[in-house]
Amino acid sequence: MLVMFSYFPYAAAFIDGEGDEVSVDAGLVGIALVVAPFVFIVIGLVSRNTRAPRRILISMGLLIALGLAIGLISPVLGASAGFGVGAALCLRLPEFRDQMRRRIFAVSFGVAYTTLLLFVATPAGVLTGAIAPTMVVGFADEYGAWLTTRRESPPAH
Repeated sequence: MLVMFSYFPYAAAFIDGEGDEVSVDAGLVGIALVVAPFVFIVIGLVSRNTRAPRRILISMGLLIALGLAIGLISPVLGASAGFGVGAALCLRLPEFRDQMRRRIFAVSFGVAYTTLLLFVATPAGVLTGAIAPTMVVGFADEYGAWLTTRRESPPAH
């Protein structure tokens, strides 16, 4: 769960302190943005993705774009979506048909679940935002492998 090293400083930057004054800790945002490329580099290189350099750059761009766009709802939700999509892109894609579509759907489901938890139980939503969107990428890969095996095996009588 390497994502947590960048996600939690970012989430902590937006926690309101005591009093009426709302502020963002720019230092924590900076730490999170410095660590984020290493997260995608590790995911891409450890999974032996042959397209890792390009995918890492795309993931960083999407992290910033999604972080800003979805971050208007909640900064934690924007970071969660950005890391989920980035992990889906950087992780080596198995040779299953329509696997990227499954990954993106799974990340969308993880972000929707995080959104629900953020509004119902905020501390649980913050923790889930770090874990769920990247974890469901693995579930989507397992589902794709199961579905491919099921399609290729002869029907049992």
